Amino acid sequence: MFEPARSLPLEANQRKRLEFLVRAGNTPQKLVLRARIILLAAAGRPNAAIARELGVSRPTVLLWRARFASRGVPGLSFEKPRPGRRPTLSPERVQQVVEATLHTTPVGATHWTVRTMAKAQGLGHTTIHPSGASTVCRRIGSRPSSSRATRAL
Repeated sequence: MFEPARSLPLEANQRKRLEFLVRAGNTPQKLVLRARIILLAAAGRPNAAIARELGVSRPTVLLWRARFASRGVPGLSFEKPRPGRRPTLSPERVQQVVEATLHTTPVGATHWTVRTMAKAQGLGHTTIHPSGASTVCRRIGSRPSSSRATRAL
């Protein structure tokens, strides 16, 4: 069984800052939740009770208690970077599309459209389009109005 958690010691200044975060209307909700966890822990509430009351897991309560103990109030806004989505196109494949855009023209047309280039390359049109999430245009760092490669698309 778990050992009951000790009350988290808070200085008056820390308590004021945490209460301000909870009351302020423009504080991000994830930060409000973390501040509430610390305030309840300082009031002597058990970790499991804090978790139930706030609708989070017990490990979440333990995480933010530990983060607060080591870094104070600024530590509540710290988040570890996340890896993000892996690229769906290799740099070589992006280069192939760029080369085709710059050095070829479609049969019966004067320039490539996003859809004709996508079809010719066997890709989805959102992969090539400048407003798509992981596009060829973004990968090469160009904007539609400033590059021959993207104007051709």
